[in-house]
Amino acid sequence: MPNYSVFWKIMLLELGLENFILFERVSLCLSSGLTVLTGETGAGKSLLVQAMKLILGARADLQQIRTGTKQALVQAVFEAPPDVRGQLEDMGISSDDELVIRRTVPQTGKGRIYVNGAIVSLQNLRQIVSGLASLAGQHEYQELLRRERHGPWLDRFSGLGHEVDRIASLYQDVKGLQTNLQMAVATKKEAAEEVDRFRQEAEEIDKIAPKPGEEERLEQELKVLKAAEALRNLGDNCYRTLYADKGSIQEKLAICKQDLKRMADLDPTLGKTVNELESVVYQAEEVAWTIRDYIHGLPTDLSQLERIEERIYGLRGLKKHFGPTIEDVLAYRNDIEIKLATFYEKGDRIEDLKTKREEKEKGLVNAALNLSKKRRQGAKKLSKAIKAELSDLKLAKTDFMVDVQATERPIASDVGPRGLDKVQFLFSPNVGQPLRPLASIASGGELSRVMLALRAALAMQAGIETIVFDEIDAGLGGEVAEKVGFKLKALSSFGQVVTITHFPQIAAKGDHHIALEKVVKADKTAIVIREVEGNQRLEELTRMLGGDRETARAYAGKLLAGSKVQGSGVQGSPKI
Repeated sequence: MPNYSVFWKIMLLELGLENFILFERVSLCLSSGLTVLTGETGAGKSLLVQAMKLILGARADLQQIRTGTKQALVQAVFEAPPDVRGQLEDMGISSDDELVIRRTVPQTGKGRIYVNGAIVSLQNLRQIVSGLASLAGQHEYQELLRRERHGPWLDRFSGLGHEVDRIASLYQDVKGLQTNLQMAVATKKEAAEEVDRFRQEAEEIDKIAPKPGEEERLEQELKVLKAAEALRNLGDNCYRTLYADKGSIQEKLAICKQDLKRMADLDPTLGKTVNELESVVYQAEEVAWTIRDYIHGLPTDLSQLERIEERIYGLRGLKKHFGPTIEDVLAYRNDIEIKLATFYEKGDRIEDLKTKREEKEKGLVNAALNLSKKRRQGAKKLSKAIKAELSDLKLAKTDFMVDVQATERPIASDVGPRGLDKVQFLFSPNVGQPLRPLASIASGGELSRVMLALRAALAMQAGIETIVFDEIDAGLGGEVAEKVGFKLKALSSFGQVVTITHFPQIAAKGDHHIALEKVVKADKTAIVIREVEGNQRLEELTRMLGGDRETARAYAGKLLAGSKVQGSGVQGSPKI
């Protein structure tokens, strides 16, 4: 058996269920080490797996609501590692040492997902719980048959996460440069077809050379020019009335001013009125002189009329083609300038993009070759580790190999976001049989043990998250089950392990033993959970063994004694 060292990781502290299928109200508190769940067939063990799937991001089902109730509730409490706390803070969710996940499944309306009291989406939940816990059941064992999963497992075992991330980053850089290059070439080709039109349009605009606000100013000039004679006559009449004619308003105001001054000499209270009249006289003079200057400034050359009309016509033509305003015309002219300048620069930009792409492609290929080398080294170690684990699990005569295939002299197009390699698990169940893809040769019992061996090998390198094994003993015999039990016990040294089992040989290895039982209360079926210790645990193992009670009880005692001799050094027990 490989030498396991203690490696503590994340732990599921509590799983609470309320009105969930057959569970009325249950709160299961868990501890570190190996926890075993037992019970007769149909006692509800698989329902706990359904609850965990909800916590890990599975979609809810109305069938999960207990009959006669309006809403099911599932809640889990995890120890929150630093990276998860940081993730929560990035999402704006409060964080502390515990992570509380709660899901509701109502009969009507939409279910809610809460993380530390904050509502989150299903996608966010999956992101948060990724790496906290995993389920290993019949469906998960089938993951071993998916070739695309083999590479990530090898990378995890080999500690190549950083290298894989670098490959992905370089791959995206190359793809981005290629896209930019294609766009630059296409844009240049399109621009080449339009450059003559742009030049003609630029010449058309430059010939008239419009200015902001010019059209409004010219229209006002045209209006004044057309009305110049009338304006001159009216202005002359106003000027003469105010100032130039005999008996003008100015003369009459002057007489009034003299009379008012005499009055003020007799009555000083009129002094203010004299000042006000003097102001009126001054204003009348100012108005008269302004009108005089305006008349003198009126145009007399009617030839300007034709010039202004032609100019306005030209401006309106530009607006029709490039407008709707002169400002829009000028903005378009600026765009033409930019497009023409860009056209001439595209050749240089395309060459620059080609150079950058070639540099990135070279870096990508070199990084992929380096990763491929490390993967081949890691594949040898993982193959050896899994074979050692399989030997412990009564599969000593089988053979296992992690096969890594890659193009010998790759170019950039051979490299994908995870590198060059095609990784595949190969398996031979019997001596003398060739290694073949795991998917085409392994039986169900072998598959579950290969998964357990893989988990154990990974644990030695990176520890484990909380793992819930759902009947990993399916298809096994008693002797093999005992080996599986010891392997689960050893695996729990690296992190919390929970397993559902029908085998007493496995159940006896648990640090904590929880039994499930289906009961009828008030004409309704419910599931009760109880911790079993001492004689209760002995009785549960006896029940699981079946057959002659005395013989079974004696063997159950031997199983428990053997488990204590092996020991795990893990303390603590679950509380129900």
